[in-house]
Amino acid sequence: MVFPELKRPDVDVGRDGGIPDATILLLHAHPDDETLGTGGLMARLAAERVRVVLVTATRGERGEVVPGPLKHLEGTAELAEVRVAELDAAMRELGVTDHRFLGAADARASTRAPRRYSDSGMTWGASGFAEAAPDAPSDAFSLAPLDEVVDDVLSVIADVHPHVLVSYDARGGYGHPDHVRMHDAAVAAAERSGLPLYTIVPSAAEAEGGDVVVPLGEYRAAKFRALAAHRTQLSVDGDDIVLSGGQRQPVRDVEVFRRWAGE
Repeated sequence: MVFPELKRPDVDVGRDGGIPDATILLLHAHPDDETLGTGGLMARLAAERVRVVLVTATRGERGEVVPGPLKHLEGTAELAEVRVAELDAAMRELGVTDHRFLGAADARASTRAPRRYSDSGMTWGASGFAEAAPDAPSDAFSLAPLDEVVDDVLSVIADVHPHVLVSYDARGGYGHPDHVRMHDAAVAAAERSGLPLYTIVPSAAEAEGGDVVVPLGEYRAAKFRALAAHRTQLSVDGDDIVLSGGQRQPVRDVEVFRRWAGE
């Protein structure tokens, strides 16, 4: 088992000494975030018979589309549904069967009617990190009241009883306002539920002692197949991915997670 909270060193139960019915809840902002940051983790835990539950806040409606035959979808109403289908395909490659959109009936506080959180959009700042877009829609995820978002996350926690939460670091990885909002909600939900939260360490070079390091190993191929499923978001080229703006990034051999201990 990857996380110490999923282990029972005192009792030989489950695979690799894992606790029975171990469950992990991953909180992400847009389709493809889950595969980029946690694809290897998800594939490994699913193979180890851990229940993997993925919650995605938005459908990536305002994201760019890679050049090519799908470019015409950029800025259209169709893009959201295409990205939902891409996410479904990626989850099949990773072996994950429980995926929910935040605000939908299965990921919504019982006292509120279901809603749809929209992609907030972003712009690149002078610092090289993402910043809030000036034209974010009124139903944008980053503009939603934090208490409302936290209540929705807590409703999933009450339903699936996870042992561990996983989400972004305080910077949201690269600064996207939706990532930052999900981080804030994950922290608040962890505090209110008493659950451990692990945040994604964006670069292996930033790993510290005590971090959980997950080698892709035998799950590398599954992660690459899941990445390839996100056809509007990126292209796979050898050991690299190429993003919509043409940025080329190597896919690192490990995923790194750090136990959240507050600011």
